[in-house]
Amino acid sequence: MRSAFRLTSLFLLGCSILASAAPRAGALTPPEDETSSPEDDEGDGTSDEWADDEPDDVQGGDDEAPSAEAETDAGRRKRPRGGCPAGMARVREFCIDRYEAPNRRGAKPLVMQSANDAQAWCSAHHKRMCGENEWTAACQGEERRLYPYGNTRVDGQCNDDRPWQKVDESTLAKWPASEAKAHAKDLNQATPSGSKRKCVSEDGVRDLTGNVEEWVVRTREHENAWPYVLAGCYWSGCYGGGKPTCHSTNDAHGPEFRFYETGFRCCRDAADSRRGVHFHDTPKP
Repeated sequence: MRSAFRLTSLFLLGCSILASAAPRAGALTPPEDETSSPEDDEGDGTSDEWADDEPDDVQGGDDEAPSAEAETDAGRRKRPRGGCPAGMARVREFCIDRYEAPNRRGAKPLVMQSANDAQAWCSAHHKRMCGENEWTAACQGEERRLYPYGNTRVDGQCNDDRPWQKVDESTLAKWPASEAKAHAKDLNQATPSGSKRKCVSEDGVRDLTGNVEEWVVRTREHENAWPYVLAGCYWSGCYGGGKPTCHSTNDAHGPEFRFYETGFRCCRDAADSRRGVHFHDTPKP
């Protein structure tokens, strides 16, 4: 009897020890890494998952940390995307990439891009090229600003004051030869997308003026009637020495033209926009 009692006691004691040593439910699952953040690009364009959050600002940019007053700036407010996929901002009835292609925060924007390249890239990502009117609307916002961030130009706010460097056009014309790529890389003074934290529009779109000049579909009358124009100038300002504004365009080049500072971003219609309305349409001749 005593032997049976002892065996029972030892068994119960062993169960108690095992129970106290067992991990709590979920303890074997490592905590989520709070320091990581997803890429802001829409990816390969196969997902139509709509969300309402805006990507956080880039840390470690070349601007000073924003003040408490800056936190209330319209460009930094959390705005619902309203029918636009991740990585895009809602402006009127369309969506526009927050960053220049490849639309990834912290990535260098694509350069040496022609309008034909832009058309193909946007289409492959289930988007389209932005219309000139769309690009301008995204830049000036409801307040119809002269610059994405306001009506008074501030030195260093956007990447538009880098010194011009001498260009060997004959070398660039050999693109995509390795020597052309090397020369374009030497000339490239673009900053990583979003690193100029104050170069932001009312709707949260980054680097619209300066950085790289962006191909858009022509929607206004210009001296040259090419189907595309370049908007926003680039890191050394505009041709002739002016500083980029929300209305700066260059209509001098055809759709096959590419140069060391030419890039683009993409647009698409918002999910809830009315069918048949195309804000980007080229005016009829």
